[in-house]
Amino acid sequence: MNKITVKLVEEKINIQSLYDEFYNELNDSTGTILIHHGKAKYPGKHKKDYSKIRLFIKDEQAYEKIYEFTEHTFQEYNLNKIFVYHQIGTIDKNDTILFLAVEAKDRDSAFNAVRKILEFIKAETLIGLEEI
Repeated sequence: MNKITVKLVEEKINIQSLYDEFYNELNDSTGTILIHHGKAKYPGKHKKDYSKIRLFIKDEQAYEKIYEFTEHTFQEYNLNKIFVYHQIGTIDKNDTILFLAVEAKDRDSAFNAVRKILEFIKAETLIGLEEI
């Protein structure tokens, strides 16, 4: 199993399936598994009343940049595994936008890594979000 998985997906994200896959092979040194499940909240961030959200690539190298940042974070915090699945395309309110999972040796590393990757992705420089 890959220690770093980054995917930008058009099919609906299945949280349970991803968690099962993530949890399937754990390192003996794992002390913390931290999951961030980002959803399309309502009312919206930019438009209070919306029916759908369009998630789109803003930078043609979005995947490469997210992977590189994730790989750097993996090494910086000496992690065991990271999954980053980000939805692309048009989704409904309350649908999943992001599944981010970190397997770490300790809580501090897990929390710091999740926050760092999350803030990098949420900056909306690589992937845009439009409430419609």
